[in-house]
Amino acid sequence: MKSSESIFKRCVSLLLALCCLLSVGLLSSCGASGKKNVVSVNDVPISNDVFIYFLDNATVNLGVDTDYATLESQTVALIYRYYKTNSLAVKEGISLSTAEKAAVADKVDAAWSIYGDYYEKIGVKRETLTKVFTADAYRDALMLKFYGEGGSMEISEGQLYANFQMNYVVFQAITGYLTETDEYGNTTPLSQNDAETLVLKFQNILKTVSSGEQTMEEAAAYLVSTGLPGAVQTVVLHKDDASFPEGFFEQIQALEKRTATIVSTNEYIFLVIPGEITAQSQYFQDTKDEILLTFAEDGIDTIIDNSIPVSGSVDSELGAGYLEIIRYEKGE
Repeated sequence: MKSSESIFKRCVSLLLALCCLLSVGLLSSCGASGKKNVVSVNDVPISNDVFIYFLDNATVNLGVDTDYATLESQTVALIYRYYKTNSLAVKEGISLSTAEKAAVADKVDAAWSIYGDYYEKIGVKRETLTKVFTADAYRDALMLKFYGEGGSMEISEGQLYANFQMNYVVFQAITGYLTETDEYGNTTPLSQNDAETLVLKFQNILKTVSSGEQTMEEAAAYLVSTGLPGAVQTVVLHKDDASFPEGFFEQIQALEKRTATIVSTNEYIFLVIPGEITAQSQYFQDTKDEILLTFAEDGIDTIIDNSIPVSGSVDSELGAGYLEIIRYEKGE
């Protein structure tokens, strides 16, 4: 628990920050709104909520106790890239599809549900998140334009497919659970008898699936008929995906294709059939854009950074006032 002296110092710090914002920002004339902007880029004012968002981002990257000058430097660099991304998207005629706009909205909803209260306290609005996440979507669209089919830096289908084979596996799986959850939410291992029964059932369906007597769907239905959960998942799994247990990807990658097998951990038992994917398969085609974005991740930032010259002006006194509010809300 913080001491009363520490709390007092934080309150004084916040009061000074608010006084600074009132005297430097709100009472300074800058256009019809009467509100001064911390940053302008190429004589275009950047709204203060966007500045605050990127300043907060800088405190996450560098630490909230980092001196203001260092934080300001990174914040301005992030704002320059944000400005250039939007400008290049306009220049290249980029527009977001309905699905891409929906993805931005979902990302905003997810972030706001977690951080909304904090964002409101530091001066970031939902609309702020829409602005910056839309710029992120423009960045992805620019990657596809420059590095996709017909782009000036096109990445070949062969390169994408080689990456897919190295970093993805495709499989069907039925999952059994070697743990149970009690009414209080506590997870405990199954009893030895229940665990042995479950393993035996999976060994039996492994035999019937391998021999062709049952499909995976029929095997899952059999499990359900015995009172166990049963469903078939078709999964395209990246090696860094943490939704399956550690080491699962490597085990599946090493298996012979289209041969049913059992993979088990301390908590799960899986009946798995690895798929054999060609360059023409829908699974690869559906994943191509995702793979392309990983190829283009570094290159697109260079393209954006070199796209247009920028110059900016910064009101450091006003920006430092916003930093004090962030520090107060973070409890520093």
